[in-house]
Amino acid sequence: MNDSQKEFLEILVYLFLRHNKFDEAFALSLILTEYFPEDSLVNLSLAFAALKSNTPDAALQALQAAEALPKSRELDKLFFVLKSKILWALGRDGEARSAYTHFLGMQEKDLRFAVACQNSKVKVLP
Repeated sequence: MNDSQKEFLEILVYLFLRHNKFDEAFALSLILTEYFPEDSLVNLSLAFAALKSNTPDAALQALQAAEALPKSRELDKLFFVLKSKILWALGRDGEARSAYTHFLGMQEKDLRFAVACQNSKVKVLP
């Protein structure tokens, strides 16, 4: 599968999710993870699609696959929000709260950094 085919399937997954076609998004996400098992965004998309298609066990499995993969800071924050939602769906409330608290800590740290940079005379490049 080449990059344009991957991008096309990612767009289809997004559209299926936006239009509440969760089973279709889940099926396409499974195909994408077969071809791109090391892509953290693909694995996170699979986890979200599985959660929305009411299969939280599959969502947790996809999330665990994405956990060790390299992620940007933004995807890492998304990981913890998604982890919280999946654990909550599985009835693991304490773990869900812990994951969401971790996400909030990341958000707070980013906010403090942004405020510090804004008040600083030193300019941070984007």
